[in-house]
Amino acid sequence: MHGGLVVFGIALVWLAYQGRLTAAALLAGHVFPAFIAVSCLFDNVPEGVHRATQMHFLSVALGGYFVFRRGGIYMKYVLPALCLTGFIVFSNTSIGFHDPALVIPESAAEIGVWTNTLTAMAELIFIVVIMNADLSVRRMMDIEMRKAIAHGDFQLHYQPQINEAGKITGVEALIRWQHAKMGNVPPVKFIPLAEETGLIVPIGNWVLRAACAQLAQWETRPETRHLTMAVNVSASQFRQPDFVQSVSEIVRLSGVTPSKLKLELTESMFVDNVDATVAKMNALKAIGIVWSLDDFGTGYSSLSVLNSFPLGQIKIDKSFVRDMLTNPSNMVVTEAIIELASKLNLQVIAEGVETVEQLNRLREAGCMSYQGYLFSPPLGIDAFSKLLSPEPSSAEPLTRHQPEPFAPDLAPAAMICPSLS
Repeated sequence: MHGGLVVFGIALVWLAYQGRLTAAALLAGHVFPAFIAVSCLFDNVPEGVHRATQMHFLSVALGGYFVFRRGGIYMKYVLPALCLTGFIVFSNTSIGFHDPALVIPESAAEIGVWTNTLTAMAELIFIVVIMNADLSVRRMMDIEMRKAIAHGDFQLHYQPQINEAGKITGVEALIRWQHAKMGNVPPVKFIPLAEETGLIVPIGNWVLRAACAQLAQWETRPETRHLTMAVNVSASQFRQPDFVQSVSEIVRLSGVTPSKLKLELTESMFVDNVDATVAKMNALKAIGIVWSLDDFGTGYSSLSVLNSFPLGQIKIDKSFVRDMLTNPSNMVVTEAIIELASKLNLQVIAEGVETVEQLNRLREAGCMSYQGYLFSPPLGIDAFSKLLSPEPSSAEPLTRHQPEPFAPDLAPAAMICPSLS
């Protein structure tokens, strides 16, 4: 058992080193309770001495709930409940594999009881301290997000979307937060908290207003009036009763051409209340707004979504693009998505394109729109304007190895982002 625990520890360290923290947490969430249960079953203490190994179930239950509080029902509730059940059972029964030859001496058993009890209490205190620190950070982040909304501290960055001729046809608007003290706060750190607190709704409305305002400015200039703008819509924002009215009013006041605005949804948003979802989508489609299905192929209802909802575009998820050259199954799925979109008369765009080889393979499969770091990372408005209106430069183009007829007008990308050249 000790040997197995050492191997388990090495596996956790390796997963953490690889950055696969979710996998490490899932492994720990299952192995720790199993190890404690087996230890309890073989905990042969003398009569009159109460075993205490089961005390560790409490820290695992609390820690599991804390780590997986944003996860599914199984990891958030079922696994902690099983740990608490194990604690109750082993605390009030003598269940186990009893072998008189393996009974621990009373003096050693008493030391073991104290050691297990004190260790389990230390674990609980450690987890409570971490939870309290996390709560403090979340409160601080909540306050700072409210200030950012009030003071307009959020910014939009724009990642170009490219057609088969190498021309920029549109952008995806991505929110960024440059905090005075915390520096650049990645969306992955504040968006989940915004979802939990409900702040995602005002943040989402701000993103939409800012995106439409920028799109309206581009429409006034001949060189940018062709650009489209893709904006992500959160589930909380979409489910607001006044969502259709709010979006329609923002579009009307901005004066943008509705057909140049693309609202991106994920498949998970199509699972519940299908009729209401279709009604909202049709209402906004009626004024010209295009609906795009983001992260296509990663959900559970892809085909029914394409058949039932008024979509105009689907995005091939970057996970398929990333492994398409090394994983034949991913390539098959990608080709099937492109063919299906073509037959359904849907636009298709591949996100996460990072290499020329990926680009060439997508072109061969029939995908003619792309987005990814091969062309440009998300850029602030000034850098993006330079990308649209390049100054004469001797900088070697980022896409210098791309074959004809692909001749993108992104020569300054290497100059703007030297790390990508």
